[in-house]
Amino acid sequence: MRISSQTFFMRNTSSMMEQQASLSEKNLHLSSTIRVMNGSDDPVAIATIQRLKQDLSIGEQYISNGETAQSANELSDTALTQSTYILQRVRELMVSGSNGTLNESDRNAVAIELESLRDELMGVANTKDGNNQFIYAGYEVDTQPFQKNEFGEIEYHGDSGENDYRIGAGVLVQANDSGSKIFMEVAEGNGTFVSELSANNTGAGVISAGNIVDENAARDFLDQDYTIAINDTSEGSEYSVYGLKETAVSGSAKISISGVDLDAVDINSVDPAINGPVAINFIEIGTGTNQFQIEVNGQLSSSVYDGDNAEVQTLNINGIAIEVDGLPKNGDSFEFTQFVAPTAYEEDQAISFNGIKTQVKGEVEDGDTFTLRQSEEKDIFSTIQSAIDALRIPGTDQTAEAQRNTAFSMSLLQIDGALDNITGTQSSVGARLRTIDNQYESTLDFNLTIQRTLSNLEDLDMAAAISEYQQEYSMLEVSQQTFVQLQQLSLFNLI
Repeated sequence: MRISSQTFFMRNTSSMMEQQASLSEKNLHLSSTIRVMNGSDDPVAIATIQRLKQDLSIGEQYISNGETAQSANELSDTALTQSTYILQRVRELMVSGSNGTLNESDRNAVAIELESLRDELMGVANTKDGNNQFIYAGYEVDTQPFQKNEFGEIEYHGDSGENDYRIGAGVLVQANDSGSKIFMEVAEGNGTFVSELSANNTGAGVISAGNIVDENAARDFLDQDYTIAINDTSEGSEYSVYGLKETAVSGSAKISISGVDLDAVDINSVDPAINGPVAINFIEIGTGTNQFQIEVNGQLSSSVYDGDNAEVQTLNINGIAIEVDGLPKNGDSFEFTQFVAPTAYEEDQAISFNGIKTQVKGEVEDGDTFTLRQSEEKDIFSTIQSAIDALRIPGTDQTAEAQRNTAFSMSLLQIDGALDNITGTQSSVGARLRTIDNQYESTLDFNLTIQRTLSNLEDLDMAAAISEYQQEYSMLEVSQQTFVQLQQLSLFNLI
């Protein structure tokens, strides 16, 4: 068989090109130190390599998320620590402000510092992060969460949103807390009742917090407000305990019993001790007038409650004084019950009823009333303002002192509740930071394991690769030299 010069040339050229391509690929592997760069390099290993790289990328994202969540929680922890310091100072001032030896000027100085601390606390509650976003605004991060309205009251303009970050497989960590939860949702009083004095009291009596001493007995009676009414008799002062419960209420009015005069001429017509539980109803005069009469056991008030008047109003019906605040609706109904019949009052005497216990201390006067109101939620700024208002109650007599002391006692309980609220949140923040640290270490270990496995699968054995490269390079040189020499084998060279 004869081979033409052209065929010989093409075969040798093709062979050298293939050798050069192989050499170039090995050079690429050497320069990158990667063994498996294409699926053809190792079809079995390439699928595992791609999966491991994906896992490694996810792990790196977990670490990035963790760093973001850690930064947010550390900033919150700092702000909560500052809030604790402020509230502890507030508490100290309130304790000193309740000292009966202070004069009006001293109390006003304490009130001024409390105002400053209130504003400072608002500033902490409006803390921003490095992205100029408010950390306690929920999802509304670009809206200042705590703002003063036209009445000087501090309102919350954020929402209850809480951002979560995935920092591990199946591990979510919270990065922020709603400012509403921390600063606005603080239980009033001791969390069960708020103790208050009637503004019309003339005695020096104060009332302690109402505590539950028998949970089983109190279970069915915690939905009521209670009034302790003082009446004088020829044998001395007596107290009675009354309960007020909503039965059908769709309006926004709050009512309380601010007086029970057992000596009133027509008291028998409305006295729940005689008639059993009696109904208190709102009856609108006309349609859409916001003018109401109050009916107690069928007896109508002679005066009218004006719902368009923002002031608290008191209506007296046959010896029962009812204080109303807000706008009722026609047909709003309450149940009025006597739980303790008139009982001789002794100073510092414990008063127990329905599994609840309280104590009235000090000298009382005829017509004085004391209230145990169901605890609701009150923001910490309003609590501080209540203390400021208490400091500015005018007068140095025993009645004014009693009003101040009772207000201070409730405010102190609420400050303690706010501190507990902040401490609880700070504990949660600490737990999150610990979780982030633990998950960070776990993810680093996981990523290191993946990187080792990847290295075993795709890293190049440099010694073997260099040896193969040198071998192929030598073979290419031999082929090129041979090709040159064979090209010179021509009869024309012998002529």
